[in-house]
Amino acid sequence: MIAPQPETGSLATGYAMVGVVALFFGIAPSFARLAFDGGVGALTLQLLRFGLCAGVLWTLVLATRLPRHVPRGRLVALLALAATTGLASYGYMTSVRHVPVPLASLTFFVFPLMVAPLAHLAGHERLTVRRMVALGIGFLGLALMLGADVSHADPLGIGLAFGAGSCVAVSFLLTRRLANEIAPMVLSAQVTTIATVAYAFLAAAEGGLEPPTDTRGWIGLITNAGCYAVGLSFLYASIRRLGSVRVAVVVNLEPVISVLTAWIVLDQVLEPLQAVGAAVVLAGIALVQTERRVPAPDTI
Repeated sequence: MIAPQPETGSLATGYAMVGVVALFFGIAPSFARLAFDGGVGALTLQLLRFGLCAGVLWTLVLATRLPRHVPRGRLVALLALAATTGLASYGYMTSVRHVPVPLASLTFFVFPLMVAPLAHLAGHERLTVRRMVALGIGFLGLALMLGADVSHADPLGIGLAFGAGSCVAVSFLLTRRLANEIAPMVLSAQVTTIATVAYAFLAAAEGGLEPPTDTRGWIGLITNAGCYAVGLSFLYASIRRLGSVRVAVVVNLEPVISVLTAWIVLDQVLEPLQAVGAAVVLAGIALVQTERRVPAPDTI
């Protein structure tokens, strides 16, 4: 997302904020898996995480008295952004029901590599040789991850994670159009509110909420929703202090944290060849980030 210029202040504080973003977003998938194991429905998880996040963001918007007007002609783009954000969240969190969290997280996090070709097709930025090389490296790593243990990689889980990443990549283009006219925090408050309403209707149509059936379900549900709200809130504070470029590079720690959390909480680990593939994916992301000033991922 295009953000205002960095505020003056301690860089150390700004980087600490980015660390909070990566930590909480990285933790979230493992607790989504705990929530699902504890009987929570996929729509119930989405409703709570978007509802809590919308509440936190609107509190900040009202406290800072930011303008809340949506410019004429931008409503369709806003609804499209809310749709891609909601689908990305559903796909990513639900993918961990079908594949281990490390594999889901690293498959999802290929999305930074999709931004460059999409921006090229939209006429926003040129697809350079360096970016094409980074794309090749990243997708080679993904092939290594998925090819390492195909028999245990549920196609549905992989498809959900990859589809979620694709939605995030598309949302970057939509965000670029909207962020020049709507304050970033207000934009995300509006998007999360629309998603909350949509998931409330979907949950009602499916017969109502599916709450946890045991303690681990409650722990997973509340922690996942809380992680999303805290992570997204700190994201804006870090962008305002550091700028989106620095935040984008540091927040790539998120999939690494996801892998470590899955190991600690769920005892899930990558196979050796998958670990190699993960390293290759991260190398491709790092290569494209060092040239292309990609905004921080703030719509997961």
